[in-house]
Amino acid sequence: MLTGHDIVLISSIDWEFNWQGHQEIATRLVAAGNRVLYIENMGVRTPRLHDARRVVQRFFHWAGSLPDGGVRQVSPGLYVCSPLILPPFGSATRRHVNRRVLFPLLLRAVERLHFEPDVIWTFLPTDTATDLVRLFKKTQSVVVYYCIADFAELSPHHHEILNSEHLTIELSDVVFAQCPNLAERCSVDGRRAHVFPFGVNMNRFANEKLPNTFMSELPRPVIGYVGGIHKYVDTQMLAVMARARPDWSWVLVGPSQTSVRELKRMPNVYLAGPKVHRELPQYIRDFDVGIVPYKSNGYTATVVPTKINEYLAVGKPVVSTDLPEVIAFNNHHDIIITSPNHASQFIASIEKALSASTENEVINRRQTVAALHDWDGCFDRMTQLIERALHEKCQGIN
Repeated sequence: MLTGHDIVLISSIDWEFNWQGHQEIATRLVAAGNRVLYIENMGVRTPRLHDARRVVQRFFHWAGSLPDGGVRQVSPGLYVCSPLILPPFGSATRRHVNRRVLFPLLLRAVERLHFEPDVIWTFLPTDTATDLVRLFKKTQSVVVYYCIADFAELSPHHHEILNSEHLTIELSDVVFAQCPNLAERCSVDGRRAHVFPFGVNMNRFANEKLPNTFMSELPRPVIGYVGGIHKYVDTQMLAVMARARPDWSWVLVGPSQTSVRELKRMPNVYLAGPKVHRELPQYIRDFDVGIVPYKSNGYTATVVPTKINEYLAVGKPVVSTDLPEVIAFNNHHDIIITSPNHASQFIASIEKALSASTENEVINRRQTVAALHDWDGCFDRMTQLIERALHEKCQGIN
């Protein structure tokens, strides 16, 4: 077991954002007996006007943590830092300011915790992240890079990100990737990237029995979605489907990160808003079908939707747009229904899912597939690889 270590985790999301693998891994590392400094998202591009709220929130988190040396403790052994860092891929002056002025503030915060990191785990492949890795890296340190997305598709700095990702991989002792496509890209210089999609907490999702009063009162069937309502969710297709099936309840559980004006006006669409992660099983339990209505584009070509296993863990049928990694998942398990990004075909797929058997044998098989991706097993295998790298580093030093 990986235990007794100080670990710096450079995240690509903020701590209070939708619960994802970043927070899951951080909390599991702490539960295993490590101390973790969780450094919140430093971005892959320069903030824009619609990012103003997040930037303001970052400033107040940073200002509020100043009395404690720039970090806030969210639980025993788990510290969160909201760094004021200039965005990546800027001018030489911007990078110089980060290195000479802002990074030392972060380093002092680490020193106040008496942190001696021997594992540096980054989810970001930017030049800012690689500079930070170098800042913390010592001879005995193990660097872990977890490639969870094609960040080059999210930023105007496409080539710069690919170049800095290559540097990140060169700095790394262990490389994880969300899917085979990303793993192939990250397997360079004779180094193999290990495929680990984000898992599912089976203990939480498969065993939750608490009722949800709001959901139980909705007209049936209930077609549900959990997660951020962002620009990769096909909200236009959702609106067309909701109009075509006005007697169905369409429930979207999660924060709105893009315009949902049209959906808000529809009487059979229920925007439940953001929920803490532990509440999601209560909502999913009352879904008749769980959906993944993502658009198909360069970014989603490598997306492995965590919500698929969350739906399956509760025993629900799943309908998803035919993203490449979803198709690959289904070729292996034959457990979900896929559809093109077309409202009439997606509706037909939902109707097929609604007519599926509700026998325990079918529900158990869905949960069995989800259990293959239980965080317990995924986390154990990941940390074993890190432990091996630490052991090899110690052997090399001695």
